Parts: sequence; structure tokens; C-alpha cells
Amino acid sequence: MAKRPALPRRQRGSLSVEAAYVLPVIIAAAMMFMELANIGLTINMGASALERAVQQFRQDGPASLADGGAMESLLRQRMAAASHNYLDESNIATVEVERYTSLDAMGGGTEDEETTPNAFSSQPAWRIEVDIRKDFITPLPRLLGVDSSAFRYRYQQVLAYLPQRTETE
Repeated sequence: MAKRPALPRRQRGSLSVEAAYVLPVIIAAAMMFMELANIGLTINMGASALERAVQQFRQDGPASLADGGAMESLLRQRMAAASHNYLDESNIATVEVERYTSLDAMGGGTEDEETTPNAFSSQPAWRIEVDIRKDFITPLPRLLGVDSSAFRYRYQQVLAYLPQRTETE
């Protein structure tokens, strides 16, 4: 068996020094990837949960939308259920529901447009804004100097042109 030549003294341990410099960068990159994945998942889950909750309001009809306060609490519950409890009601920071007499009134239509008879101009419309606040899952944002321990995202949705219930239903 042949003997291996001995390495010069100054080359010993150079791999461990390089690893000591590289490993924190790899760990920080992995944490950043996890945070971005969490943010993306939260945004997509919140969007689909809001869409599902608004769809349920469409199915309920305009009679269920009369009270704005009840609509806000019902929207929170429906979003939490539609997100499969990924977003709970504490993650939904604010819910704002504004009722308008029509889409023209929401858009600030002119008087000429309002005087023209249109079957859809008398239907009410609602503007729904939801703010999501979700905590970060790693300590990386705090290490990078982010002011908050959570991120926020705002969704806006318009609910209008609800199907009219006929008397036979």
C-alpha cells in the first residue's frame, strides 16, 4: 500500500474555512426562498378564498347583502373556511364593504349617463376591500431590518349584477 503524500501545512483546513463562509449564505437563501413561498401561498390562498366568499354572496342574492356589518363578519368566516383554515379570522386584518346604488355611482358617472334608462343601472354594487396580515415564518426579515414581523396584502373585489330571484324559486 502506497503512502499518500502529506499536504503542506497551510492548505489544511481550507475547505472548512470556505464552508464556514458559504453555509450562512446557503441558509439565508433557503430562508428567503421559504419566505417567498409563504408570501406567494398566502396571496394566492387569500385571493381564491375571497373569490369563493364573493361567489357565495352571489348565490345568496341581494337580500343577504343588506347589512354591511353582518356582511363583513360573514365574509371573514367564509374566507377562513374557503382557505381551508390556512388563513384564520385573526389573519384577516380589516374588511371594508361599501355599498353603491349602481356601478355608475361607484365609477362616478356623469348625469347624462344616469338619466339614460338602463336595466342594470338600478342594481346595487358593493366594493369589498380585505387586508390580510400574516406573520413571517423565519427570523430572516427581522435580521434584515424589516420593521414588522408580518406582511400585509390588500385585495379589492367588486360585487355587482347579482342574479335576480324570481317568485317561483
